[in-house]
Amino acid sequence: MADFTLKRRKDFYFSLEDDPDKVYVLPALKSLSFEDAQAMTKIDDEQDLVKKGNLVRDFILKYAPELEDKNLGGMEFFEIFNAYGLNEGKEALGESKASRRSSKNTARR
Repeated sequence: MADFTLKRRKDFYFSLEDDPDKVYVLPALKSLSFEDAQAMTKIDDEQDLVKKGNLVRDFILKYAPELEDKNLGGMEFFEIFNAYGLNEGKEALGESKASRRSSKNTARR
């Protein structure tokens, strides 16, 4: 019997409104390489909006280079990145039985 079982995380799939049949994929946060994890830390730590936006865009384009030709605005890259982060958080919370119990207890109050 194993002492530890690694739970694989699901990748993040998204599409653009004007091309819903084309699906893009960003890897689950927990499956990132060390280099990409460091890039995420730089994104989180960056205070300058322009620098942060460029880091976000570069991260997304690394995994979805086809987006380069879609004429997306900087804030649209932020929208994708925020949805990615929310999805990752929801994935983690959704798997936690303690979180579900906690939210049920909060709802009763």
